[in-house]
Amino acid sequence: MNIRYPLFRLVTYLGLVFLSIGLFKTQVIQGRLYRRLSEQNRVRLIPLEAPRGRVLDKSGHLLATNHSSFDVVATPEDVTPEVFGRLAKLLELPEKEIRKRMSAPREYPFAPALIKEDVTKELVFKIEERKPELPGVSIQISFLRYYPYQETASHLIGFIGKINQDEYRKSDHERYGMNSLIGRAGIEKIYDERLRGWRGGKQIEVNARGQLMRVLSERDPEPGEDLTVSLDLEFQKKIMDLIHGRHAAGAVLDLNTEGLIALASSPAYDPNVFVTPGHAKERLGFLRDEDAPLIDRGVSSAYPPGSVFKLVTALAALETGKITPNTRFHCNGEFRLKPGARPYHCWNKQGHGSLNLYEALERSCNVYFYNIGSRLTADQIAHFARELGLGERMEIETTNIAPGLVPDTAWKKERLKEKWYQGETLSFAIGQSYLLVSPVQILRLSAIIAKNGRRVEPKLLIEKNESKSDEKIAIHEENLNVIKRGMLQVVESDYGTGQLARVDFDKLAAKTGTAQVPPQKAHSWMTGFFPYENPKIAFVVFVEHGGPGGVTSAKIVKDMLQIWRTDVAKMA
Repeated sequence: MNIRYPLFRLVTYLGLVFLSIGLFKTQVIQGRLYRRLSEQNRVRLIPLEAPRGRVLDKSGHLLATNHSSFDVVATPEDVTPEVFGRLAKLLELPEKEIRKRMSAPREYPFAPALIKEDVTKELVFKIEERKPELPGVSIQISFLRYYPYQETASHLIGFIGKINQDEYRKSDHERYGMNSLIGRAGIEKIYDERLRGWRGGKQIEVNARGQLMRVLSERDPEPGEDLTVSLDLEFQKKIMDLIHGRHAAGAVLDLNTEGLIALASSPAYDPNVFVTPGHAKERLGFLRDEDAPLIDRGVSSAYPPGSVFKLVTALAALETGKITPNTRFHCNGEFRLKPGARPYHCWNKQGHGSLNLYEALERSCNVYFYNIGSRLTADQIAHFARELGLGERMEIETTNIAPGLVPDTAWKKERLKEKWYQGETLSFAIGQSYLLVSPVQILRLSAIIAKNGRRVEPKLLIEKNESKSDEKIAIHEENLNVIKRGMLQVVESDYGTGQLARVDFDKLAAKTGTAQVPPQKAHSWMTGFFPYENPKIAFVVFVEHGGPGGVTSAKIVKDMLQIWRTDVAKMA
């Protein structure tokens, strides 16, 4: 008995020593760690996304805005096993999907996981009523992007999409969260930094069940910047109606501000499909659609320009002294580089007879321009094409901008490993060969001519106190005046290829084009400026496989000018 008592005391003392050491380690050495873990369990950070800036047309119509969205979120650390089944039934989702969404990567411990976006108010009430049965589950209010006019300006405004993990890693985490939405196309992408605000947040205290006890601190999010674009919404709508059902593009530029008041592409798409939950099937449909509605045919596609390019060829010949405005060539329906050589045909098989430059532009005579092409080199034509803004990427505020292609001898040697043949220069001179342009590049070409050689950079965003460049291209103004007079005759002469675009309220200067793309039907073009004296707008209309430019595109141009006069000019 005497031996057991000291042994018992020793064991007791040793136990107390080990307990004291453990307590010392826990409370002193590791105290900060456990205090931080306890604080994390008690105090939660709830991020608050900033409302994205709105996009408005020049009259203040909302092209892109936001509306409130009720999202179901869950904090996995607070969720009990029975919640998965209950939540799956309420949200009409498989339990496996609920678990998958809860196990997705999160920004930090105890961050809520997004389970379902934009649920109905009825569902919100049901979840709130059953909150005691759904520990860890809550409703969070966020902002959902909304495009009120759907297809009307979809290619220009673009859309937003969820940030991916790689983008998130590289981003500023004060502005971007793991579920943040970023610009994916158009204005939304180009000006994402300005449209995006600064995230806010609040610190809350919760109890052991993860239920809110009190708000400890809060910082309001800062909304993004509103942007105003040069588009005239009502005019844009009507241009879209004019080209509806075709693969086409139409654009109109205000020559004073150099802002695009319309830039329409058909077919188009509804950008709401890319931002509204539950539309995966429709999104996939757009991607697979053979009509390619996601492509902006005005900006992102390049085509042979056909006879609208004769404006460039004529300027190249005038500038190099190969012709004067009164130089005459005879058209009998075909041209040969030398006797017995391959014939190059005019569109008018009977021939146009003897023509000067004005008449050749008016009637779009191929033979006249074959004669010019035989006197120019490919490099000379390419030089003036580039001087007029072709073959380069435009600085316009949208995405997927096609630079087009202006070929020359060096390009062909490097790309195709072949020399350039003189016959190819003849095709080049009438806007065929390897030449490719986008409709907005042709629009800029017409604007430069209308503004007597002043460089033009079409734009979409209206900025305060923005100054325009006074820089001029290296082409003489007297030669530009020759081209302008020729463009006037295209419409106003009874022999002109653009007569069908003629309006009775002022004179129009333009050029038609019919670009061959065998074996398919030709592309249809018309570009120009209006009115002839003191022009206010430049324009382009392009219809894929639309046939003669003097018919298909000219009719659209006439309707477009009548709408402009009624809806835009009178309001200016």
